[in-house]
Amino acid sequence: LSLTKQKIFKKLSPPLPQARPKLQALPNELSTSAEPFSTFSLHVSDVSFKLAYAALMKGEWPDPSRIRLEEFVNAFDYEDPIPSLDERVSSTIEQAIHPSMQQRNVLRIAMRTAAAGRNSTTPLNLTFLLDSSGSMERFDRQETLQRAFSLLAKQLNEGDKVSLISFARQPRLLAEAVAGNQAGDLVKLVSQLPKEGGTNLEAALNLGFEKARENRMGNSQDRIILLTDGAANLGDADPARLASIIEKMRTAGIAFDAAGIGAEGLNDEILEALTRKGDGRYYLLDQPDEVDSKFAKQIAGALRPAAMNVKVQIEFNPLRVGRYQLHGFEKHLLNKEDFKNDQVDAAELSAAEAGVALYQFEPLPDGTGDVGSVSVRFRDMANGQMVEKRWPIPYQPSMPRLEEASATIRLATVATLVASKLKGEPLGELSTWEELSTQLGSLSPEILKREPVSQLNQMILKAAAIQ
Repeated sequence: LSLTKQKIFKKLSPPLPQARPKLQALPNELSTSAEPFSTFSLHVSDVSFKLAYAALMKGEWPDPSRIRLEEFVNAFDYEDPIPSLDERVSSTIEQAIHPSMQQRNVLRIAMRTAAAGRNSTTPLNLTFLLDSSGSMERFDRQETLQRAFSLLAKQLNEGDKVSLISFARQPRLLAEAVAGNQAGDLVKLVSQLPKEGGTNLEAALNLGFEKARENRMGNSQDRIILLTDGAANLGDADPARLASIIEKMRTAGIAFDAAGIGAEGLNDEILEALTRKGDGRYYLLDQPDEVDSKFAKQIAGALRPAAMNVKVQIEFNPLRVGRYQLHGFEKHLLNKEDFKNDQVDAAELSAAEAGVALYQFEPLPDGTGDVGSVSVRFRDMANGQMVEKRWPIPYQPSMPRLEEASATIRLATVATLVASKLKGEPLGELSTWEELSTQLGSLSPEILKREPVSQLNQMILKAAAIQ
């Protein structure tokens, strides 16, 4: 540990326990004999991680309601193997002994798509909704908005169409059905948008929906992309009402993406609810320099999705597993029968993208058989066909301790435990900040210097100091 870490933990951390109490179950653990199936939509986002980081860097404790464990886990690139085009999707399965609970193991499951998505000849019909309300007047937010739109414009070609709507008290159509290769000419228009008044997000969504339908082409991929600080205060700003508009878009085959501009004052409740109801993504751009290669890769992938309606189902073996818990994904859980029901909507993955989930489970050493199996089902955007694959989760009698396991499962576990502590969950109370710092510090220097990992390290130190 560095000298700074030593000072923080010597002053603030309680003595490490000599022996952990035997734990029967945590409140959210499920009995495998009663419910062996765990099914969810494989939602991929890192907004919750970024919001927590922004709060802690200001010396503030993050809002627990904004802590979503799955978005901490998916804030990192675990570099899982990319499947071949013939495979379409691959799964990586890893296990280790739980670092803070007796008689529990951790299980990391990753799904990754092949390096090819929607056919590049399929045209895009994009409708941009740009917030020009008074809350967007700050120079850093204006610059972030301009950079984001400029980067998005560079992803388009002649066969694509772009429509541009600004909104404050009321929406205003600035450009309609402009050829994609001319979208760069609209950047200057975006930079000159006056900032005034309140934010009528409801009216903007309705006009965007209308124009997206009017300008769709026979085989186009249709998306509405909202760039806003999310501070809706005019019209009907009820998240449920706004989400109903997004559901109508989804039913009409129009995807919805949202990029939050600036963490301070961001209405995360509205933007998270909207993107969860639509076939799209949720991003956070806190500063202009965050509109970088990572965002470019993310948005390019979203414009060329490889898999739609991505659902994951784990079937645990009651003869080998006593109890289990999926960390996060509470708002993305599905019923067992929803897995094969293609009318039930789920998330999307872009080309070569991975979605990761972390479980804890109670292994039964005297039991029989595998831990269970993991299945994925999705629509392959290359050919429109539904794909379903299944892999066994083997039982490992000699499970490695977390510090001896792979770097990927160590990172996912630490991220989960940090989120649990910030959220105030019982699981988080079983680890100290010093223990989490030590676990993270055991990763290689090459991994530790990567920005999301270094940010996680800073979050641990800040949270320990604040608490």
